[in-house]
Amino acid sequence: MLRGSTEQQVKQIRDYLVRMARSLSAAENSPAASASQNGRTRAGETSSGSQVDQATAETIRATAARLKAMIVKTAEDLGTQISGEVNGVYAHMDSVESSLSSIYLARSDFGEYAETVQSTIEQTAKRTVESYDFQAQIDAVNAQYGDMDSYVTAIRGEIRRGIITDPDTGEEQMGIAISENLSFTGATRTENGQVYYELSPGQTLGLYTAKGWQFWINGSKKGWFDSADGMLHTANMVVENELQLGDSWQQSTVGGFGVRYIG
Repeated sequence: MLRGSTEQQVKQIRDYLVRMARSLSAAENSPAASASQNGRTRAGETSSGSQVDQATAETIRATAARLKAMIVKTAEDLGTQISGEVNGVYAHMDSVESSLSSIYLARSDFGEYAETVQSTIEQTAKRTVESYDFQAQIDAVNAQYGDMDSYVTAIRGEIRRGIITDPDTGEEQMGIAISENLSFTGATRTENGQVYYELSPGQTLGLYTAKGWQFWINGSKKGWFDSADGMLHTANMVVENELQLGDSWQQSTVGGFGVRYIG
């Protein structure tokens, strides 16, 4: 809890930040952290040593995250001048934005087809964001009965390249993120004389970085490859034909489930 005048409170916060920074520096300079950063394995090191290195790295990241949050929070809240030094936030970012559009319309005795595409590209020092909005509508005229059926397809997506935020850990990484929201329907419903299209939304998010990749569906992570453990993870998996384990064993569903030694 902060007490005293504004200057005294700022001094207390600074002391706390200094202690956090020193603890972070001590963790980074520890033998376990040095071994982890250099990627070297000492003679006689066991698997528990790797676990210690991983735990040390996680501690460093957690401490750094807390230190960053505290610095940003105090800089935004205080914004005052103490002893000739200015506390506050300065931010500047150049950006370039461009928009492109496309319209296509075809009409005949059978109906009408309309297609519109809108894309926006925004470039900053941190990332490039490409946004796409595609919609296609088919209005088919039934000449025999004089009514019309409508079919709509809508795709809204985004591609981010550069420094992106991992949605699972909140950590910033260099990579590519691709997200898509796809809707399509051939059905309509009428309420109070108004016709509404029934849309079927589905969301996809793919994240690709130097540390691995992730695949999300409807806000749930379904598959990922993590360089930390070198393992491929999946929430659910279907093997259509066969699965081979190393050079010796093979599992197959052809003609029923079976396990065969092939070594």
